[in-house]
Amino acid sequence: MSNIYEIIDSLNLGEAETHKIQINLINNPEKEERLLFALTNKNNDAKTRFLESFLETIPVLKRSLEEITEVKKKVRLLENELYKTKFTVTVTHEVGKNVLNTASPTLNEIFSFLKSETPISLDSLDTTSLPQYCKNEDEVQKKFIKFFNSLKGRIKCNIIDTSTSNWLKDPIGKIDISIIDGSQVLWAHLISGIEIKQSLKNTTLYHEAIGQLVDRFQTVFRMQRGRRFIIGAVCCDNLIEFIYANSELKLKRSGLLELSFTKQTTGMQMLLNMLSSNQHQLGYSPPKDHEALVGTSGFTYENVLRQADNGRGSLVFSGFINSKKAVLKASMDLNNELKMLEILKDCEYIPQVINKGLLSDGRMFIVTTPAGVHLEAKKHGVKGTLKALRDVMKALKFSHEHHIYHRDVSYLNIVYKNQRGYLIDWGVASNTSDLVNAPLTGTYLFSSLPVCLSTYYLCNNICNFIPFQI
Repeated sequence: MSNIYEIIDSLNLGEAETHKIQINLINNPEKEERLLFALTNKNNDAKTRFLESFLETIPVLKRSLEEITEVKKKVRLLENELYKTKFTVTVTHEVGKNVLNTASPTLNEIFSFLKSETPISLDSLDTTSLPQYCKNEDEVQKKFIKFFNSLKGRIKCNIIDTSTSNWLKDPIGKIDISIIDGSQVLWAHLISGIEIKQSLKNTTLYHEAIGQLVDRFQTVFRMQRGRRFIIGAVCCDNLIEFIYANSELKLKRSGLLELSFTKQTTGMQMLLNMLSSNQHQLGYSPPKDHEALVGTSGFTYENVLRQADNGRGSLVFSGFINSKKAVLKASMDLNNELKMLEILKDCEYIPQVINKGLLSDGRMFIVTTPAGVHLEAKKHGVKGTLKALRDVMKALKFSHEHHIYHRDVSYLNIVYKNQRGYLIDWGVASNTSDLVNAPLTGTYLFSSLPVCLSTYYLCNNICNFIPFQI
């Protein structure tokens, strides 16, 4: 064998010792050839003794508790992503089943989270107009919306039916009811969510509801980077369960509780408490990213479309400039995107830069138009969707003719405005000469299974190795 990693794997070393040597070689690739040469012509016992001596030369790295927690969090999220790849939208109950197998009921703890300073009593509400029996999920949904509408003026949040509008979704999850801060349904302003089914006595529907809700929790933590926990619920018209998750996806649940619209029950009181409680009790804090907009010439803030993460993510706002709807994007480095958009400025299917500069915190910003909405087949219809995709193909044809490759095409980067499609987010685009050396881009949703697996195993190996570095 000529591969040093294969030699190390073939020897009778412990798993931790093997990981320690391999990670040291990954961090110091110049050692690989010398170590391979040193092991040549030795029998296995001699190779093992040599590597044990080599282990003693590897310095012990100290990692803070914060670093360890962050890596473990990433591994947990990757495990969940890997688990989801095994299932399609028709078997999301498997994800929920996995959740229920790992989270035991802790009713008193969940109840303590949902103590409201301004509690609402069911006796103070008029529920006589609500139907007593629902034949299907759609009727259950309408019953809850009618009930929630009766709470307007008594709660500070807005409750939006997001089941029919196809918002806040991905291949295996959605949110039926979104509890939001403000008037627009945006990830940055999502306080919590409720998933509704016709029945939770049906095991498959019960598991499916849990799986969808927890999957949405994961997206919330990705989109609200500083959020520490979230509490949501799954319910039908006579049962409800509350789910707590922290940012490491450690879960707690209340267990199934009776829910009644005609008599006071623990389940109904907890639901009313969740809706009337302070938003901080559900783990939500309003985004403050817009404070950095002070001093940006001419841009009026409306909403946070996306909060910046710790990687290559950007901070994105919607707002107005000269009374025209626009998008402001901010990041530490937008030079590449500015360069690409300048080259492609004559294409009518690519956003136009109308302002640029620095925010008060030093980040670069660009303001672009138009400010469209993300492409959704159910919202825009087959004809509108096909037209938008045709426009995106024209954008790609134009960019390729100018030797520019987008490298991150997905439905998330297509917006629709005034019967036209636009291809946005050119931050990782490359020209032909730089394409060979350009790093991989994309998300798990659009990555191949081998890429997801290799990332998972690398992070898992690092996490297993951490205790030996403390």
